[in-house]
Amino acid sequence: MLRQVGAGCIFASVAYGSNPVDYSKQWNNFKTNHGKEYSSPIEEQQRFEIFKVNIDYINSMNSKGNDFRLGVTLFADMTADEFVASHFGIAKPDASWGALPNLGNHTYNGESLAASVDWTTKGAVTPVKNQGQCGSCWSFSTTGALEGAWEIASGNLVPLSEQQFVDCDKVDSGCNGGLMDNAFKFAEENAICTEKSYPYKAVGGSCKASSCTTGIPKGSVTGFKDVTVNSEQDLMSALNKQPVSIAIEADRSAFQLYKSGVLSGWCGTNLDHGVLAVGYGTEDGKDYWLVKNSWGPSWGLNGYVKLLRGKGGAGECGILKSASYPVVSSGVQTVDYSKQWSDFKATHGKTYSTAVEEEQRFEIFKVNVDYISSMNSKNSKFKLGITLFADMTAEEFSTSHFGIAKPAASWGTLPNLGNHTYNGESLAASVDWTTKGAVTPVKNQGQCGSCWSFSTTGALEGAWEIASGNLVPLSEQQFVDCDKVDSGCNGGLMDNAFKFAEENAICTEKSYPYKAVGGSCKASSCTTGIPKGSVTGFKDVTVNSEQDLMSALNKQPVSIAIEADRSAFQLYKSGVLSGWCGTNLDHGVLAVGYGTEDGQDYWLVKNSWGPSWGLNGYVKLLRGKGGAGECGLLKSASYPVVSASQREITV
Repeated sequence: MLRQVGAGCIFASVAYGSNPVDYSKQWNNFKTNHGKEYSSPIEEQQRFEIFKVNIDYINSMNSKGNDFRLGVTLFADMTADEFVASHFGIAKPDASWGALPNLGNHTYNGESLAASVDWTTKGAVTPVKNQGQCGSCWSFSTTGALEGAWEIASGNLVPLSEQQFVDCDKVDSGCNGGLMDNAFKFAEENAICTEKSYPYKAVGGSCKASSCTTGIPKGSVTGFKDVTVNSEQDLMSALNKQPVSIAIEADRSAFQLYKSGVLSGWCGTNLDHGVLAVGYGTEDGKDYWLVKNSWGPSWGLNGYVKLLRGKGGAGECGILKSASYPVVSSGVQTVDYSKQWSDFKATHGKTYSTAVEEEQRFEIFKVNVDYISSMNSKNSKFKLGITLFADMTAEEFSTSHFGIAKPAASWGTLPNLGNHTYNGESLAASVDWTTKGAVTPVKNQGQCGSCWSFSTTGALEGAWEIASGNLVPLSEQQFVDCDKVDSGCNGGLMDNAFKFAEENAICTEKSYPYKAVGGSCKASSCTTGIPKGSVTGFKDVTVNSEQDLMSALNKQPVSIAIEADRSAFQLYKSGVLSGWCGTNLDHGVLAVGYGTEDGQDYWLVKNSWGPSWGLNGYVKLLRGKGGAGECGLLKSASYPVVSASQREITV
């Protein structure tokens, strides 16, 4: 594989000869962004040579006008052969797929199928995980399907333990491969542990399930169904019910270095990798399957890949050859506060200083559980759930998790590059910058009123990716420590922070990590993420104008301020939130797009409360309310204007 790619490099060097690639700079950025270290200078030089081959392959592929883009992933220092040997893990069954005892095949029965499905927006998918260099993909596909099925049955999204399957499922072979159908059979016969109580180690060990916290009780998994082989309609029908385990062939460089778009034409049907189908849709006229991978959130579309839908036969990468899902039943009829409390503490690692404090927190928790049940019974377009904040009162929560300072004058009066206004241009029906590679994984501000810095870095990260082609996580701590116009953990304004970014180089998050507390400025020793002078200004979006914000979002992610000091926000889980917040701005967040779900227009907003809150860290707010908009999001929107001196790689 390496020799084949290398042959293409001769062509690539000619094609890009007029604009030479700065391999050394990209190598340094790669090592910084992914924390790469090598055992010796000789190994590093070998990895650098492989990296250069992959860079040329990326540029060559991206020049072909494909519907997908490749980029510098965390695997860019590996040959395709090395990558295959360590990052897959589907065992080859003795008989045909699905020959194990099950509950039969899932077939399409003529029912109406949704035009698009995305279980990540419905609160049934946990954050992307990372299998590491262990051939345990089958266990991640299994837990993903079980997590989704259990959430749909019980209303609780519980991250489950892959390590339990690696250690305890003796039919499969741990890091040496396995099958999802085998693992579903194991789940029929055993209680399944939470991920928190039985964490992943990326290596096999002795079974420790006897001491774990139960995520799915024994007997709740009643069987599994295989989806009819090579049937697109049957898989779509299954995905209208729940996420589905699938197997694909992923042993090609295009998969190793995938970044965005709809992948097609660069994989076969020799199944070697277990993943999770979480939906389907259409992008730029191309039908796709939405697939959750287990290579961490820095790979692909924040850990996801879109595969061509409609190819026929076994489907793109063999996606239609081996699909199955678990059948799960929740027998819970009454509220078991104690069990939910135990699960909550285990899932979020909660401990308390005294028994008295724990009892007080438990009482607050019960109030919030009742509030969740009451709100969810109203048939609203959104759902609440047990978030990591479920042991806090709304008042406590609001004092520690916001951080927008109140400006002396009206919003946006600082010197800027003027207002962004809609000029009649054509606006996309929907926008989602998370699918375009311009949004970093969700971060967590902790109990520090620094939301403004997270909104700022999010907007800068997106603008820099669009300008330069490089998505670089930036340092919130630099703004907290060094921006003396704002007030660190005591609040700030995004426009102030954009002005700071005009006058200073901005550090990478890796070199200046977040501490959730203010300190002395240490920017002089950091690695530069955005060079000084690259941020040339910022623009405010016209107040209370939905069209102007949509127009801005067609350009890039946009910093916004909202009111979030209500219990519905604290405990938000999924759906389109509406009618439960005011317009007294207290929280800075990032608008990353807009769209429509079940007939409701929404804004897609990235929060800074970690990926376990809401929709994997995101919230959908009603679009079309008028006035200041839902939660006041139209009152204070702005974005930085960024210029990159050169584009380092074609992505």
